Amino acid sequence: MLQLVSGNTQRPAPSLVKLINTVPEAHRLNHPIDALVIIGRQLERIIEEDNLPAAVSMGTLRFSLFRIHQERIARMAKVCQSVRVYGEADIAPPNIPGIEFIALPEGSPLAREWFFSFDSPGFWGALITQLIPNRDQGSVRRYLFEGALSADERIVTRIHLLLSLLAQRPAPHVAERDVFANSVRWARFAFELAAHSEAERLNLMAALGEVPILREVLALYHADEPQQSFERMMPQALHELGRLDVRGAVLYKVTNNTLHPHIWHNTDGQPLPVTPGQGISGQAFQQRTPVLSLLSTDDPEYSLLHEAHSVVAVPILVNDAVWGVLSVGQLERDPYSSPAAAGVISVAALLEQVAAATPTPSNWMLPETASPPASFGTSRLVDPTPPPPPVMPKAASPAPPVPTPAVPPQPSTSSASAFGLPAWMQGATAAPPPPPAAPVVQPAEPVAEDIDWDEAQRRLAGALVAFDRRMAEYIWQEMIAKYTSEEVCTKLLMPVQVAVGEGWHRGEVSVAAEHFTSRFTESKMIQMLHAIPDKPGAPTAVIGCVQGEMHELGAMMLGLFLAWEGFRVIYLGQNVPNTTLAETIRQLRPQVIGLSATTVESAHNLTEAGQIITRIEPPRPQFIFGGSAFYERPDLKARIHGQFLEGDVRLIARDLAAKHLKV
Repeated sequence: MLQLVSGNTQRPAPSLVKLINTVPEAHRLNHPIDALVIIGRQLERIIEEDNLPAAVSMGTLRFSLFRIHQERIARMAKVCQSVRVYGEADIAPPNIPGIEFIALPEGSPLAREWFFSFDSPGFWGALITQLIPNRDQGSVRRYLFEGALSADERIVTRIHLLLSLLAQRPAPHVAERDVFANSVRWARFAFELAAHSEAERLNLMAALGEVPILREVLALYHADEPQQSFERMMPQALHELGRLDVRGAVLYKVTNNTLHPHIWHNTDGQPLPVTPGQGISGQAFQQRTPVLSLLSTDDPEYSLLHEAHSVVAVPILVNDAVWGVLSVGQLERDPYSSPAAAGVISVAALLEQVAAATPTPSNWMLPETASPPASFGTSRLVDPTPPPPPVMPKAASPAPPVPTPAVPPQPSTSSASAFGLPAWMQGATAAPPPPPAAPVVQPAEPVAEDIDWDEAQRRLAGALVAFDRRMAEYIWQEMIAKYTSEEVCTKLLMPVQVAVGEGWHRGEVSVAAEHFTSRFTESKMIQMLHAIPDKPGAPTAVIGCVQGEMHELGAMMLGLFLAWEGFRVIYLGQNVPNTTLAETIRQLRPQVIGLSATTVESAHNLTEAGQIITRIEPPRPQFIFGGSAFYERPDLKARIHGQFLEGDVRLIARDLAAKHLKV
């Protein structure tokens, strides 16, 4: 049940930014909202996919801005212990099960902070930022957010304590923490940021300032060169482990069921090959799980890592096969008490994910060159209970059987760059979501099934403004398989495009999110247009954007509806040069030619286009034009030799069909 709680008027709303004052300047963020949405989405995805009973607190400045996250947070809330949203109550918040809204006093410091804090036994952290005007000669050009992303348990605990006092609710309590599981999930998060399509443009790697080892290793990762990246990252990973004061490190690779030393750092001589069950590294290989153990004189690692008293050995599993083992010496006699152990496991988890994204032959021998992968891995669902800590066996045991994948009822919400936990931390695995498919050929009649189109619009809009193309693709395929293309276009795609555009005008949606949505919409329209077969004897319509015009949604939409009305549509796209019009018309002899203009500059080119078409020998096509430029300069319409059309594109297409189609 929805609970709307006003902050305690006797206690001012706190500022969370003060909790990260000790974070060095070099580790701080200074990013636009686009980056924060992507960072937050990766954290949300891990919580949701791994079914973590997390206590989540998030601040969205005001409740109206929560709408762009509503669909994602509602899904995540189903697995969370609690979800509380803080912001100014500029609108009535939605009633969503499991989500509590906390109204902040207008103008309070917390109402200017964008934050996402989460706490669970196996994953915790906090993204804390505050709104900073970016001024240029005294005027605000845009808003940036300054802050930090932290994995510090103490900061997370203090955040939830302060916010619980404000909401007058008990603070969440985590009795036991699994530092190894937390380290693995942070490695997974770090890789997802590095592999994100917006990583370079938005400088997403700056968010990893508080996990410098992962950041430095991932600095060598390039998604378009996975093989070369992996080769560069392996020695860098062993070098970065030196920050943890380890006593030597060896990265083994499996060849012919034997661990062969691939890279080593700060060891006494060259390591020798290791067979399954031999020493601590061999046990990790054989048992497919991390082994943390006190060194004995019988272990082959004893003479190799002479300054070490214990060893942590972590298998790297890719596609349910052991790729290799990372073995690192530790000074502490109790391997679990070493502060380096979690860092070693984190680095091994990172290498595992990079290896999974690197195309290799079945025998795991790394070739000199390789093509980029079709995708960056698959998601795995895990048991909701926290996994136990790695065991410390000395005796070998047979490898556990590989579990049979179970197909979930619907795909995960992960992106193509999302990975699950390492195999040694997994429960039952699940098959990955199907990849985006080609356009489905529509049935002649829609399936008789009721649907809440408003809900479908919210789902698709939420996925697009979060740059979650895979979820958007899933929603699209779900709808296009049940309904006609025209229904899905008019009742889903077009309303979402309009809603996101309006959100951008209100400042609630970023420019990048609006562009991302437009590219998605355009790609679907092109798919639908190409899927419509030409009808014999159908009239031809040539549609495109006038010379100098780059915005093509309107033209594309007209072309699509003309095709549905029975026209053979030749779509020319952006920036159609006037010099090509006469030749194109003479070659195709269309009945209709339509050009759009959204800017006044491009609209001026329609005057010349109309003159060119008028000079063509009969039969000349009907020349139609339109676009938003004429709302700004309606006087331009009179200068163009053609017919100006505006209004519902469906009605325009029907009127043209009634005129040109043979009965």
